[in-house]
Amino acid sequence: MFRSAILLLAAVLCGACGHSPAPVAPGGRVIVLTDSLLESGGRDTLRLGRLHSGETAVSRLWFENRTAHPLVIVSYERTCGCTSLAFDSEPFAPGAMCAVELTFDSRGERGWQFKPLDLRFAPAGRFRLFVEVDVE
Repeated sequence: MFRSAILLLAAVLCGACGHSPAPVAPGGRVIVLTDSLLESGGRDTLRLGRLHSGETAVSRLWFENRTAHPLVIVSYERTCGCTSLAFDSEPFAPGAMCAVELTFDSRGERGWQFKPLDLRFAPAGRFRLFVEVDVE
């Protein structure tokens, strides 16, 4: 009971200070996009672990917009057909998140794989996502 009262008091005090809670992704990794990151061509690696040959891995990730303007994922380029990206082409405002679903199909792949995906954002910006997986 005492613990609940303390948590409630802390929540009320945070609300009174004008702090808003950070957006929470309903599952998956969050990649934060800033103006400087998109201008410089930021990059990150998504590690999918170990797969058996023929398995398909699907991973959900989120892009959080911390730029000064709305962003739109315009396109992506890949080096092989084993990776694909599904995303909503609607703009997402500063402070909002955009869900992306990445699929890696291990058919025909063996050993350690390190595949790049180049994403293009509008109004301007790029981001390179590397997909790392070990195929047995």
